[in-house]
Amino acid sequence: MDSNQKLLIIVESPSKTKTIQKFVPNASVIASVGHFKDLVKNDLSIDIDNDFAMKFETIKGKNKFLQELRKEAKKADRILIATDPDREGEAIAFDIASSIKESSERIDFNEITKSAVMKAIENPRTINLSLVDAQRARRAIDRIVGFTFSPVLWKTLRNVKGSGLSAGRVQSVALKLLVDKEKDRNRFVKNRYHEITVSLLPNGEKDEFLSKLISVNSQNVATGEDFDKYSNKLNKSDLIVIGEEESKKILSQIESKDTHWIVDTLETKPTKSSSPPPFTTSTLQQESSRRLGFSPKKTMSVAQKLYEQGFITYMRTDSTSLSNEGLNAAREFILKEIGDDYLSQNPLSYSNKIANAQEAHEAIRPAGSTFNAPQALNLEPSQEKLYGLILSRTLASQMKSARYERTNVIISKGDLKFASAGNVTVFEGYTRAYNLYTQRGFDKSDAFLPNLALQQELDLMKSESIEKFTTPPRRFSEAMLVKEMESRGIGRPSTYSSIIDKLYNRDYAINKNKAIIPTYLGIAVSQLLENHYSDLFNEAFTAGMEERLDSISRSEDSYLEALNNFYFGTKNFSGVANLLDREIDIIKACSVNSSSGHLIRIGKYGPYIEEADGNITIPNELMFGDLSEEEIDKIKNMTLEDNIVGTTDSGEKILLKSGKYGPYLETSNEKKRQSIPKMYRDILMTEELAKELIGLPKLLGLHPEFKENIMLYFGPYGPYLKYGKKNISIKNNENPLSLSLSEAIQLISEGNKTYEPTSLGKHPDTGNELIIKSGRYGPYITDGKRNISLKGKDIDSFSLEEGIALFDE
Repeated sequence: MDSNQKLLIIVESPSKTKTIQKFVPNASVIASVGHFKDLVKNDLSIDIDNDFAMKFETIKGKNKFLQELRKEAKKADRILIATDPDREGEAIAFDIASSIKESSERIDFNEITKSAVMKAIENPRTINLSLVDAQRARRAIDRIVGFTFSPVLWKTLRNVKGSGLSAGRVQSVALKLLVDKEKDRNRFVKNRYHEITVSLLPNGEKDEFLSKLISVNSQNVATGEDFDKYSNKLNKSDLIVIGEEESKKILSQIESKDTHWIVDTLETKPTKSSSPPPFTTSTLQQESSRRLGFSPKKTMSVAQKLYEQGFITYMRTDSTSLSNEGLNAAREFILKEIGDDYLSQNPLSYSNKIANAQEAHEAIRPAGSTFNAPQALNLEPSQEKLYGLILSRTLASQMKSARYERTNVIISKGDLKFASAGNVTVFEGYTRAYNLYTQRGFDKSDAFLPNLALQQELDLMKSESIEKFTTPPRRFSEAMLVKEMESRGIGRPSTYSSIIDKLYNRDYAINKNKAIIPTYLGIAVSQLLENHYSDLFNEAFTAGMEERLDSISRSEDSYLEALNNFYFGTKNFSGVANLLDREIDIIKACSVNSSSGHLIRIGKYGPYIEEADGNITIPNELMFGDLSEEEIDKIKNMTLEDNIVGTTDSGEKILLKSGKYGPYLETSNEKKRQSIPKMYRDILMTEELAKELIGLPKLLGLHPEFKENIMLYFGPYGPYLKYGKKNISIKNNENPLSLSLSEAIQLISEGNKTYEPTSLGKHPDTGNELIIKSGRYGPYITDGKRNISLKGKDIDSFSLEEGIALFDE
């Protein structure tokens, strides 16, 4: 490369500009910040009768970039377009090249290191028009779906939700996965059984171990997994269910001295756990969720920053392969930092089992020809955690299997058989990498098991029978949904996070206790699309479309033919144009039968149970999968006028009822209402508690300094104190109703503390100063653009790293 040449390098992200500028001092580096052109916003912008010609416009706010691009292009000797190495990046490169008169060159790199950037500059290529066609086809298909079917939802479901409805091609299939799972949970039948365990002690030993009953008189004992999820039946007919009466008899037999505890069988055998492949986008999101608690969105955000700073390779990939550079770097690191004993004899490679895998890039790994430990890079806490995980996984992929010795023991007590198992780690193998470079090591352990011998006698120390219930089908977590979509070939790794966000933003799903649960609105939307447009919004068609887009990117299929087939149809597909003629059954879409036999309707004011003698409102917080017959009976009982839980001092009856926003109390004459706060919903509603709640707000007394009455209120965000015009939130109090005047005065004193503005330092990415300030609702941190509350945090010890983490979430 001629150092006298003036280069212009165009990238997507502003963060990349700083890193690349260090490597290429004779270059001007500017960022497009993603796409700067898109289809005209408020119009289909696709001329279907003219070979699907697409009408583009400059995105609002991107004219400044175009002006800078054209200005810098005139001054440059070489124009290098270095947008991301994927379809979207190729389409941006095409738009950039089309927007300037000067000739340009396309370069790409899988990591932002000096060697990778310089190599790319020395080896430019032409724009891959097949990749551009694949991106344009996807954009056209998604726009056609959105502009064609979203209006159907607006017209048909406007009484359920007035705005914000949309029918995304991939989003709707993901929603159906959630809805099907929720319907499975509703069908679930809970079964009861007992599990019996004993604590045993070998003669002469000090440590006890646990053993579980597995058979009675040669008949195996049923566990929770042996029950059919949707009936009271067992999956096998030769099992015995231990009920309450049976458990009492067995416990009596256990305690008897008639027979001894004997080690009946003892089997020890070696097992191993093979090293895993390096990360793809999807497996990174899944493992990051499991080990670090990061959502897919946060994982991709942190990974993007690591990539832009040159610490990892490109993070949007479904390849499990490492380049020769990556293989050599991993193996050298293992030799130097972990040890020769852990290194696999030969380089390991992995086949990809993912549906529709493109494998356009190598797997995600630390960037460069040598790897660094996380502590050596001076990263922010979230970045250090994710980098450590990526390093560990990359190293693990080239390490030996972990080896264990597994011992299985059967212990007899007359005709009762008990089982115990234990693992002993013989060789850490690849798990050594996780234990060294992640904050949470590799968890591979079983319950304690001492050294035992055949026919050895044991002493009973304790026995216990625990009543258990079978569990319903598990809802998807974000990571589980990503895994499911990937295995079925739905969508692409780079789109999973945005698909989940859309489900939340459209109110089609909520996240509760780390599970994604479809709302009743989401169920109605999914049912409407399934009832009338199932040949478009289904898993097979969506996965098939992904395959076809891949074929276009490989120049094996025609962009125009794919769009024609999609819109006008084929022998096996009706085509979008023909689907619109179908008549919509709104009532069917907004109706769902519960397993209890009740008909659930989804209406303007939320879900309700349709009954001959009147409709019964379902509380918003009671999701369809939890709507059992028992729950429905509770709701019904709370609608009865004679559901009296107490009497006020004036003699009015206090009734317990249920509404859209959950249970509430109502007086019989004045019709005063009081929602029951969440903290009191799972406890018995006594008359004393009912009187206190219906009497809210509660007067606690007069503040001695401010001479204002202190009142206790419960609002949407919890309990709070009010005096004059000021509110003070009550935190970490299990029973605010018991709050005394002196305790309230103390809370007010703490809530009124002011904090002098305190600078923590600058955010490393944005350069904005992070400052702690005091506001009307307590302390908060600001970077000049966003404010984030610090309620509940120790302000005196709050650090810059914690502040950065808040702004990066």
